[in-house]
Amino acid sequence: MASEFGSTTKPVRHWGTAAVFATIAALPPIILLAIEGGAASRAWALLSGDKISYKSPVVFGLSSDTIAWAWAIFFVVLALIYATDTGPEGSGMGEPGAFGDYLPPEPEPESEVRVAMTSGPPVEGGDSLPAVPNVPEAMTWFKKGGELFAQGRYEEAISHFDKALKLHPRLAGAWAGRGLACNAMRQYNEAIRCYDESLRLDPQDAAVWHDKGNVLCAIGRLESALNCFNEALVIDPRDARAWNNKGICLASLGRPEEALPCCTKAIQLDPSYAVAWQAKAMIEERLVRIQDAVASYKRFIALASAGDAAAVERVQRHVSVLEAGPLAGT
Repeated sequence: MASEFGSTTKPVRHWGTAAVFATIAALPPIILLAIEGGAASRAWALLSGDKISYKSPVVFGLSSDTIAWAWAIFFVVLALIYATDTGPEGSGMGEPGAFGDYLPPEPEPESEVRVAMTSGPPVEGGDSLPAVPNVPEAMTWFKKGGELFAQGRYEEAISHFDKALKLHPRLAGAWAGRGLACNAMRQYNEAIRCYDESLRLDPQDAAVWHDKGNVLCAIGRLESALNCFNEALVIDPRDARAWNNKGICLASLGRPEEALPCCTKAIQLDPSYAVAWQAKAMIEERLVRIQDAVASYKRFIALASAGDAAAVERVQRHVSVLEAGPLAGT
């Protein structure tokens, strides 16, 4: 994400160099007058009022006086241009990175609030973002927000994340947590805005790319969601959730042949990932690979948690239909 911070430039006056140029500009007429041998005589004549006859030598059709003054004017103009030139006084602030470990407050596996905070890494020139004096207080509000999110108290969680961000606006994890809470409340546009802000602060957070992809899927922006899952997998190619949801996204785009290897990859990374087995089964069924689909559905049934009882019951009925159907042996 592009940073909102831009570089600034201010005029820089090089008066020391200008003085050197001015000195150089004064040398040609002095040297030429000395070479002519009449410099002292002319100076005395000017002081005493005497009248002397003097003729400047000619070089390339021009008198030495003309050459000297043209030379002097050239250097004076050059010195003025150089002295008033502007240049960057410092590089602009780059996008800050993140540090810190994830601290999930035991929420649902598909929705974790993580810590990703920035205090500003060094940028070119050795400068850094100003330190935040109230980080401990901000972290207290943030962690409490994560606990409330895990309890399903999303509005209260958002309020706590807002308090953390008021104290520490660069706390990327608080923006991500706020995005999760907004997503849970189906405030999808606001969730995307929060994820974008989190990614602006920490573009290397694979989990936030994944969470943003989920929201985009929910509102039907499948191509954009696919881009987010790809970004997540570039950062963390061993993220089973991102592989699975990329497969679901591809299947929704009508590309089941590309989707199946993604769900298979998710299962290879996490063989106990029940949701990935279900997604794999649905894609295999779409590809009319019925025996494979039935086997995958049964793996989902075996691995599903107690909280998925309703889904398990539906899948069991569906498997019975598939096993009794005309395509059962294909």
